[in-house]
Amino acid sequence: MPGGSTLQRGNELFAQMIYLPSVTVPNVNANATATQTFTVKGVVIGDLIAWNQQSEVTGISVENVRVSATDTLTFYWSNTTGSNVTSTGAQPFLIQVTRAENTAESGLAGLPNGIY
Repeated sequence: MPGGSTLQRGNELFAQMIYLPSVTVPNVNANATATQTFTVKGVVIGDLIAWNQQSEVTGISVENVRVSATDTLTFYWSNTTGSNVTSTGAQPFLIQVTRAENTAESGLAGLPNGIY
């Protein structure tokens, strides 16, 4: 078999998928942004968050999702249209939480700044 036989371990403590079935999209004014927080048990500051919105809300996009406090995700919504967008209700999201193994003592500065 071509390639090495050593498993790549990297510096991730774990990566876990979470399903949030009912993220309620807020009303967002024209050419504006809005933030919204959700309780997600177990997330901590420094976790890397990736997201996948399972259905589309015309005119509104998610600019960022981050852990703003222990057990709290903050969604940053954006409306880049010239009209106000009214929420269409709850949307399902897949969230991936990735936690580095070496951030506990030194925070994010404990992460490497390159691949060595």
